[in-house]
Amino acid sequence: LNPFESDHHGCLELVPSEPSLAAKPLIAVETIYEAALALLDREGEAGLQGRRLAATLKCSTRTLYAQVGSREALVRQLFAHHFGRLELDFRAEPTWQGSAVRWASVIRNALLEHPQLSRLMTVEDRGVIVEFVNQLLRLLLRAGLPPELAMRGCRVLVHTVISLTLLELDTPPVTERRRRRGGREIRFETLLLEDAAVASRAEEFQDTPELFHTAVRWLIAGMEQDLARHAENPPAP
Repeated sequence: LNPFESDHHGCLELVPSEPSLAAKPLIAVETIYEAALALLDREGEAGLQGRRLAATLKCSTRTLYAQVGSREALVRQLFAHHFGRLELDFRAEPTWQGSAVRWASVIRNALLEHPQLSRLMTVEDRGVIVEFVNQLLRLLLRAGLPPELAMRGCRVLVHTVISLTLLELDTPPVTERRRRRGGREIRFETLLLEDAAVASRAEEFQDTPELFHTAVRWLIAGMEQDLARHAENPPAP
């Protein structure tokens, strides 16, 4: 995406723009984001190459760089653009438990909507996620959860949701896993009883949507238990 490329000495060299893609007036950033997401979904990271994206938008790479900066900067902007809509998608349920389940589902669905983008997530995108975590934190505090329990619950829940969903993105479909096993259906309980070659068949242990929802329910159940213990033994004033 950057019209400047490094030579073998690490110095920046200007790559001339094609005559047919001469500099044009700036285009709407929203238009760039939508085009970049579409290319990323179809072609993976290759779709974010400067000339590829510029050709799709019918602009020069120089114009594109002036709008969104480097490829890495564009990825960060795409992540913020996509996850910035989560606040609109999330609505509270009558109970804090129901709200936490919905909150987890909204994050999971957002990650699954653009798998190629989600795979490019780094710690630099933490701020975008934190904003959405704060929504749940405020809800838990309004529901009467002690601040320490509410913050700990949010931290564990968001790490679990992101980790399980990213793992799900790299899990082969059930039909593919069965094909690798020659069409045989192998239950998890059977695998637990096998002694040999378990490590070489890691796909059998991959997470499924059902496991995701079970993990979220168990985490919330643990929070309920901690809340009950806190009510029975409140901290000294």
